[in-house]
Amino acid sequence: MEVRKINTGIKAKKLDETVYDGFISTLKQIKEGNQQLREEFISEYRPFILKVTSNAVGKYIDTRNSDEFSIAMSAFNEAIDKFDIGKGYNFFLFSEQVIKRRLIDYSRSNRDNKEYPFSFFDDEYFYNDEKLLSSSYIGFEDIEAREDIEELKNKLKEFGISFFDLVLNVPKHKDSRQLCIRIAKMLAEDEQMYKALMKNKSIPRNELKKKAKVHGRTIGNNRKYIIALCLIFKSNLNLSKRYLEYTMDGGK
Repeated sequence: MEVRKINTGIKAKKLDETVYDGFISTLKQIKEGNQQLREEFISEYRPFILKVTSNAVGKYIDTRNSDEFSIAMSAFNEAIDKFDIGKGYNFFLFSEQVIKRRLIDYSRSNRDNKEYPFSFFDDEYFYNDEKLLSSSYIGFEDIEAREDIEELKNKLKEFGISFFDLVLNVPKHKDSRQLCIRIAKMLAEDEQMYKALMKNKSIPRNELKKKAKVHGRTIGNNRKYIIALCLIFKSNLNLSKRYLEYTMDGGK
């Protein structure tokens, strides 16, 4: 039985209704127990799974020796089972959500780190709005929060940092997180240091350590985290900024 492949690009406005109907029909048969069609379907969309995984972790994925890719494959299979055909959601956005959730769960279990002071690390913040999951319309461009997140993502790329990097680099201890937030806020509020950061794509460590009265190693060991925090303070992500202020002042 042929698997009807469709364009998985999330920026597409409209999906061809005939193709999408055939795609949904395939999903329905799989969910009803057609194991052979399930295997063909997963194999057909393996490149999609690989792309989502690579983008999430921010690095090349060797499919033969990658725990992350194995997790992503399993998550895609899980998405098939959990996808509600009747709600008219976009399957690929839904499966991307499930894959990212499982990858973050994996990174958290390895880090033994339970607190992440970034609202955008929660994939529900990206995809909980039904409009984003609509099968026929994907209106990212008219959702301000998504635009701001994409802008931050692009700025982080200039420093060679991905969101997934941040999951792995969040300090384990609350005191360390609070200190990094305080340092990042100083960096963001000092016009000359911030200009140097953006121009050289590196933290002006000597100036910052003097102002923050910390050891240079503290800044160096938390470089990615501090840069990300600084960029958040300079962004329009008001919810995240309020969370950082709250955490810095002693909130959990």
